[in-house]
Amino acid sequence: MIAGQLKSSSSPTLANRSLPDMDSSPSPLARRRMSRSKTLPRIPRAAHRTQLSLDGLSMGTEKIAKLRRWILSLVTVNFDLEVGPKITSIYPPLRLTHAEAQNIAFSSFPDSSQFEEGSQTHSFRIRSRGLVEGEDWDVDAVRPTTVDGFIYGFSCFTRTKDALSKRGYQQTSIVILSHLAYPSLFDTLVCRLAPSFMSHGGPMLEAACHNIANWPDPIPGTALELGFLGAVLHVELPQAIETQQAMSAMAPGRTRETDIQILASICPPDPPIIGLFEAVVSNLWSIWECVVLSEPILVFGPSPSMSSRAVWWLRDLLRPIPLSGDFRPFFTIHDADHTALVNPRPPQAGLLVGVTNPFFDKACRHWPNVLSLGRQPTTQEKKNGSHGPLVVGPPPGWRSTHRRYTSRDRTLLKQLETACRGSEQAKREASEALRQHLTSRTNALLVPLQRYLQTLIPTPSESRSNLSVPARLKAFQDAAFFASLKAHGSPLPFKSSSKQREFYERWLRTPAFGLWLARQEEVVQGVLNGMM
Repeated sequence: MIAGQLKSSSSPTLANRSLPDMDSSPSPLARRRMSRSKTLPRIPRAAHRTQLSLDGLSMGTEKIAKLRRWILSLVTVNFDLEVGPKITSIYPPLRLTHAEAQNIAFSSFPDSSQFEEGSQTHSFRIRSRGLVEGEDWDVDAVRPTTVDGFIYGFSCFTRTKDALSKRGYQQTSIVILSHLAYPSLFDTLVCRLAPSFMSHGGPMLEAACHNIANWPDPIPGTALELGFLGAVLHVELPQAIETQQAMSAMAPGRTRETDIQILASICPPDPPIIGLFEAVVSNLWSIWECVVLSEPILVFGPSPSMSSRAVWWLRDLLRPIPLSGDFRPFFTIHDADHTALVNPRPPQAGLLVGVTNPFFDKACRHWPNVLSLGRQPTTQEKKNGSHGPLVVGPPPGWRSTHRRYTSRDRTLLKQLETACRGSEQAKREASEALRQHLTSRTNALLVPLQRYLQTLIPTPSESRSNLSVPARLKAFQDAAFFASLKAHGSPLPFKSSSKQREFYERWLRTPAFGLWLARQEEVVQGVLNGMM
């Protein structure tokens, strides 16, 4: 069994500490006027000495059930000199196989040596595994069901100097595990939770659990006001996991010091994403094409923070096309799926993998697309004999066998290049302009298919001609689709008509197209059945 599956009340000060009354659900009016103080614990002065553990934390069964509408568990991970990263506590208790526990422990720590001191956040996605014969299970720990067969982890790793440690520093990660793919929301939570926990210990984790348990249900398509550790989060949830959330729907930034606005399913917008892609700005249109054509991409970053944010950002560009491939925001050689995803065979279609270990540069030499994040050294740095930021692994850039089908937007390209040398505000504006541009291209890609699909819907007269047989969508015919494409074209700026046809010929062979078509047929068939 994994270490630290919450021993009996080893910390009575946590178990018996007086908490604010957080069991009563606030009225809508009360939520609109949510007070910062109601989301913070009362920490007695005697508790000044930090206890970095969840041991002794206790919540009722009903409260835990409410908590698990949003998260599976909170986890603490410390570095053990003999075994490496090791889970030290989990709350609420969660059944984990040995492979899952190892995955969580290693994925919560940076798999690189470039991080010296301080804190950084990143995220990961690991496969949820079933019961393995011979595994030791805690029968009292109920295992929640994940939606897509994966567990999402949002980690804040902290390294601080410690004279008592043999290595001279202490390494700790605070991790939020969830079944919900809401990177922007959970990144915000762990960014607020981890520093409070490192300063005040267990009471902050206990308060965080009670805050989350008091939240309303995570109903898709709703806008919620959520209290969390002294902040008020204004959160919009997507209507569906493939819904493209728009930044224009909410004013950017914070309205007050304690008000935070969040679109749950997008990549965390701060710092501006353009900083990650500075070395490949001119290649972003090729990268978009690879994403929508289900080409596998290895994303190499100097830190797990950079690699995970880039993978979430690329995954978001695919919407509203259904996700057909696997994606791993931060992937390590210790992952149980390592040999399945990284091997001498051609990589899986649609695979997006974020890594930091230089090992993957050699192991994935045969991959068709490698994106290395960061920036290239400036002219001044070259003159001074400097090579810019320290790079371990492939230098920042885009290595690919892909040949672009569409034209770049040169006006936007100029804005991006200028923003890379400009202010943070310029970078923020350029990042949002880039996201809007590429997501609009994804929607434009679907226009010819949606237009052709309309011709496959039986007319009312066709439906009435044979009432004994339920009306059904006609079969998709490639030849008929390409005839329609030739007649009406596509909104995408293809380099030529032959490039347009080649692009759609490739897209019709992707697993993403099969999923998209199946879902469109399901929607149309539901409408037809309702008309019977």
